[in-house]
Amino acid sequence: MARYDLNAMQSDLRKELENGFLEESEEMVNNIKEIMSKYESHPKDWDGKEKWSDKKYTRTLLDKGNGHYNLMILCWNTGQESPIHNHPKSHCFMKTLKGEVFEELYENPEITSCCRGKMKKIQDRVYTLNDVAHITDADGLHRVGNKSHVEGAVTLHLYSPPFSSCKKYDDDTGKSTEVPMGYDQDFSEQCCSRSCCEK
Repeated sequence: MARYDLNAMQSDLRKELENGFLEESEEMVNNIKEIMSKYESHPKDWDGKEKWSDKKYTRTLLDKGNGHYNLMILCWNTGQESPIHNHPKSHCFMKTLKGEVFEELYENPEITSCCRGKMKKIQDRVYTLNDVAHITDADGLHRVGNKSHVEGAVTLHLYSPPFSSCKKYDDDTGKSTEVPMGYDQDFSEQCCSRSCCEK
């Protein structure tokens, strides 16, 4: 039996999300998590799509999902982390492909407090190889990163619906800043096999 590889996973995601994300669909959330969990990380699948930087974590776009989602690989060098940020009206799914990443969940000061101040942490989470996580703004804001001092980490992210900008939040003041979402590499035109991309 052929191995369930990254292309097969992308094909199943395209089928599941061919009409976009049904906002309140718990069944769809579970289906996407099941598809991403079915795939067992294999570095050969994403060889050549990694990009590492000593200055910041990097984002590589794999698939634009016919406008219904973005699928990307993020590479986290040792000690790198994201700012605290939101996912505007979007579902965020994350799978660990290599190493270990942490997630810090925070209250949204724009919802929970009339007066800005230091960001309030709700929960700490850790994800290891092949773990799959899901978050929306209803759960809170989050920060993701790699605390290891010896090994880089790689994660796979799906955002549906996709968004072109998000808000990052200052740790000490809770002040938000709108920031554009960019990519360090774009492989979306060669996302997968022809059978995956055909409608």
